[in-house]
Amino acid sequence: MAFFGCTFMSCNNAAKERKAENKQGFELIGTIKDFTGKVKFSIDYGQKVLENIDITDGTFSFSYDFPIPTELTVEAENGEFFIRFWAENVKMTLDITKLEKPKNPYQKYNFDIKGGEFQAGEDHYRAALAEFKKTQPDEWKLREKSYDPNLSEKEKKEVEEQMKKVELAGLEFQKKYIRENSTNPFCAQLVYQRLTSKIGGESAKELKAWADPIDVSIRNHPYVKKMFDMLNNMLATEGGLEKFVAGVPNFKYKVDPSYKGSKHKNVKYLAMMNNNNLCALTSDFGVHDNYNAHGKGKNEAAYNFIVQIINPEGDEVKRFPVKANGLASSIAVDAQNNIYVLATLQKEIETKFRGRVSKYLKNVGVECMVFNAKGEKLREYKLGGREYATGARIYKDKLMVSDVGTQALGMYNIQDGKLLSTIDDLRPCCSILDFDVSPDGQVLAANLGSFRVDGYKLTGEKIVSFGKRGRSLDDFHSCCNPVSVRKLHNGAVITVEKAPTRIKVYTEAGATLVQGIEELVDGCFHIPVMSDKNSNIYLASPDKGLVKCVVI
Repeated sequence: MAFFGCTFMSCNNAAKERKAENKQGFELIGTIKDFTGKVKFSIDYGQKVLENIDITDGTFSFSYDFPIPTELTVEAENGEFFIRFWAENVKMTLDITKLEKPKNPYQKYNFDIKGGEFQAGEDHYRAALAEFKKTQPDEWKLREKSYDPNLSEKEKKEVEEQMKKVELAGLEFQKKYIRENSTNPFCAQLVYQRLTSKIGGESAKELKAWADPIDVSIRNHPYVKKMFDMLNNMLATEGGLEKFVAGVPNFKYKVDPSYKGSKHKNVKYLAMMNNNNLCALTSDFGVHDNYNAHGKGKNEAAYNFIVQIINPEGDEVKRFPVKANGLASSIAVDAQNNIYVLATLQKEIETKFRGRVSKYLKNVGVECMVFNAKGEKLREYKLGGREYATGARIYKDKLMVSDVGTQALGMYNIQDGKLLSTIDDLRPCCSILDFDVSPDGQVLAANLGSFRVDGYKLTGEKIVSFGKRGRSLDDFHSCCNPVSVRKLHNGAVITVEKAPTRIKVYTEAGATLVQGIEELVDGCFHIPVMSDKNSNIYLASPDKGLVKCVVI
């Protein structure tokens, strides 16, 4: 490690000198041999294109403003090279040379990037990681072996144990690296990944132990500061669930076997009317959290939806069709029983990636259609700033819509759809992002990408956070959970998990499981949840229909 530390410090000093010379922004000077064509510069893993440059003489330049280090992608239109590195507001150089005998047909060029402090920090970490991995079993070969159908149960268990040991050793390596390279700002990225993605899921207290060794001298670095701001916010709000359930008796729930809701299949989302009737958004073609995955494409039938009104016994009392301009994805009901159907608008996009051309349907906006309880359309409007209407609720005069695409929740005027405010930086996963709003205006977001529930004021200020990744009753399990959250009229809070399905009720006594719940979905699917004024719980399963849970 001493060798790497010495190398990094020299890069660090050089980067500081370059930063002093160039305070205006990021400037990239590039050279590329034996190449003529178009090169795309983008961020967000290629989703946001910043510029396309035609290269004819083997040189190019690109400038932008990156006040916080950001991963920049440089990609040849013909697919011959694909480069990603950390750009920041300094002068950097990128030299690209053609390989004589490329091993990968989609990476025919090599590259050398110099000049960035953060990128130098990642290079230093990657070199140390490569040395460490020489001492460890190959995790990809172990994973491949774990899928071997010829393995006995004993052999499979042994492979799984080996994979677990490799994972734990990797975590210990990262912690040790941070301790021994505390002035490398890239250490903040190692912590930030665990704060924001499903590979983490630890409590804020556990993540503080990861971050504490980072040297005080670099904590004003933009990226380091960004990470610590998030961590400190988590520390300030974590474990505040007792504020929400203080004085709430220990309610216990079970599935109601007399409920007739199993006949209502393909429910996409649920809302509740003020007379305790359930409002369900359904379709004839099935549901999935990612419509692209099921090949619906431009099929007009996929845009035909149904609104069902269902009484507390599970019988349908009213239905009406909805012809949407996109894929209807969520529904909400206001105090006058007007029904708001949110549709995700899509556009066919042609994209080139490493030389391959593909087409897909991109979520590009949200349309809201408002109906009365008779099914008569009252008005419609588009919602600015949203790509995908993942979830919806109404609080007084506000229509609230969560969006996987922008990882945010927008609040709109229910009359005209004007954007009023936004809660940013939510943590979705698997095309799922749901939330709830309590009668006193507190927003609870099921941030499954970070294995927690976060509570916010309408201003966006975080006020509570609970949950972490694990297998105990107090934890959230699987690849990412919870998928839904709800505050009941009796004061209890419920969370919904998938793979396997668990419904937990939180009271002042802690968390308890709802009795009698079967598997409601297969894999990473959303499970809509709603409750009525009597605090009965309703859940939707695409195949098993509606399930009702009542207090024992």
